[in-house]
Amino acid sequence: MDTILEPVGEPLAWYPGSSTVEVINTLSGLRVVVAAGGVQDRFLEVHVPFAKAFQVLDDSDMLEYWSPGRPLGTHSVYRVVSGGWIDRAAGNYFHVTSAIPELREWLVVSDAGPCVTLISVYEPALRQYGDGV
Repeated sequence: MDTILEPVGEPLAWYPGSSTVEVINTLSGLRVVVAAGGVQDRFLEVHVPFAKAFQVLDDSDMLEYWSPGRPLGTHSVYRVVSGGWIDRAAGNYFHVTSAIPELREWLVVSDAGPCVTLISVYEPALRQYGDGV
């Protein structure tokens, strides 16, 4: 099954060289921070109040998300429409999760760092901050 992704939020002008630098899951929710590459002081914070599940992997371990010859572009957050972690794990894991239609999958990527896929009923809140934003 092909994975279908839909970009969320605005494209990042500073996406090239960016890296996922922080993944924190606390009582207030899951927080992922993507930092600009080089000496730029720019960040994208992705926050979800409740993540049912999440995984952090190197992009080479998430090949199912990348269609051959299709670059993702300059977005860091995507909604996984189909063919993602939920679809692949249904029947083996996520026995309850895959049966709840309100749960959706989101993908957080950076140009040169790990990727995060998460499952939640909430859409991620996005906030850019730092120098020149």
